[in-house]
Amino acid sequence: MFNTLPTVILLDIAIFFTALSWGLGAYLVDKKAHVFASLAIGCFVCLFGYSVESLGAPSWAVVAAPIPLDFLLLWYVLRRLRKMLVAYAAIWAIYIVFHILLSKFFHYDSLIPAWRLHS
Repeated sequence: MFNTLPTVILLDIAIFFTALSWGLGAYLVDKKAHVFASLAIGCFVCLFGYSVESLGAPSWAVVAAPIPLDFLLLWYVLRRLRKMLVAYAAIWAIYIVFHILLSKFFHYDSLIPAWRLHS
C-alpha cells in the first residue's frame, strides 16, 4: 500500500518512524523527551541510509552504514556509555516492532531494507 507512494513521502514515513523509535528509546533510558534531537537523528540516519542505497550498496550495507553515525549522535544526546547501550538496544527493539507492523498491515518494508517481510 505505502510502496506506491512517491519516494519523498516514503522517506518522510521512514524519518518519522525512525525519529519515533529514537525518541521512545531515549525516553525509556533518560526519562526526558528529546523531541528535536530525535527528529534530527531520524533525518540524519534516514538520509544517510538513503544516500548509501542510492549509491547501489547492498541492503546489508544500507542497514549497517548508519551505525557509527547512530552512536555519535546518541553520544551527543545521552553522554553516558551505559545509557547509550541500553537506549540503542531499546531503539532497535522498537524499530523492529514498527517494521513488522508496517510491513504486515501496509506492505511497507523500507524501515529495514535488508529484511523484507512480504513478497
